[in-house]
Amino acid sequence: MNPEKQPIAGEKQPIAGEKQPIAGEKQPIAGEKQLEKNLELPLWLLMVKTIDALTKSMGTDALIAAGEVVELRFRDNARVLSLRSAKLFHLLINHAGAKACEDQEHHVSIAELNFSHLEAEVLVECVRDLVGTLVELTYRDGKGGLRTKHGPLLSDVDRDHDHKNGDLTYRLSPALRLALENSKHWAALSRTAVLAFESRYALRLYELMTLRGGLTHKNMETFELEDLRRRLGVPTGKMPRWSNFKQKVLDTALIEVNQFSGLKVTYEVIKRGRRIDRVSLTWTQRDSPGRAEVARDLIHSGLGGKAQHEGAVEAIRPALPHIERAIFPTQGSLKHGQRIARWRELAEKHVNRLSGGHLPDMAVLADQFRAFCEKKNVPLNAKGIEKTFIGFCERYNPPS
Repeated sequence: MNPEKQPIAGEKQPIAGEKQPIAGEKQPIAGEKQLEKNLELPLWLLMVKTIDALTKSMGTDALIAAGEVVELRFRDNARVLSLRSAKLFHLLINHAGAKACEDQEHHVSIAELNFSHLEAEVLVECVRDLVGTLVELTYRDGKGGLRTKHGPLLSDVDRDHDHKNGDLTYRLSPALRLALENSKHWAALSRTAVLAFESRYALRLYELMTLRGGLTHKNMETFELEDLRRRLGVPTGKMPRWSNFKQKVLDTALIEVNQFSGLKVTYEVIKRGRRIDRVSLTWTQRDSPGRAEVARDLIHSGLGGKAQHEGAVEAIRPALPHIERAIFPTQGSLKHGQRIARWRELAEKHVNRLSGGHLPDMAVLADQFRAFCEKKNVPLNAKGIEKTFIGFCERYNPPS
């Protein structure tokens, strides 16, 4: 494989010297071209060890994920990482960079980890997740043999209680360091896309598909249904029926991956008798117009940052996120975050207020709407989900 053609997030390189805007566009959005560029794999990322890729990726949009970590198995899937914990995990590994394999403490400001000072409790829960979640990591030893190491992801974390100006000190676990040290199989994820996902299942699917996106000998893989459930991190005993797994995990994940990454992923089911037995996932790489479309989606959803990249003309003031097909958040409240600003705006406008004009608890409202959709078998990404949410808010009676 030509190293200069190796894509990030499954994408192809643009035509050399191509400067023309997409046909029909009069004016590019500030920062859009840089985001499109950031969705590509830098030319220096050759077929090297994972730790070397971590070293070279510092300061870029790429988040390097070891293949052994992407393919990790949660211990019986009784406890899996939340979406925010998984994002934090990627950021911490890449912040450690060249020293990720060393038995030492790493220091990072909390502000760099995509947490505001209003999200202290969320950060605490994420830290507990990373320290308390046990995983099994399969890796190759120095002789090429396969081994499995059991342990947590982080072995030690010391955090400042000043979440606005403080920092976080952490140490990667021996199991994780060993996997990184031996790894020669890695994926270059787009940081912008990783931070865009609203579903932990979408992030897991993106990791799995990006790891395979650069392969030249195949673009399809078939998974046993139970194996796919485990790889995507579905908790043991949850959503055992295919219809629930399809609606709440697979379909939701595909919509987000296809919108916010450089991959186009589809699937087909394979039956054994009347029962769904396996799922075949197929991935294709977007062309240059496709990458530009992804960049616009990230910009418009407020996830392109402030466009403080080289070549950006001005800082972007993102509008309330309103994607072509709305997706209600699969977990969490409606209190903070630009990605849920549209839903918070709808709630504030349509929900019945408490005495004194106060808003009801946004977390309870979100949970009850999700429960309502589950009962009515309405997907959270269904066409017209915004109208369904408005109607629910107008009829909502806050619990006393």
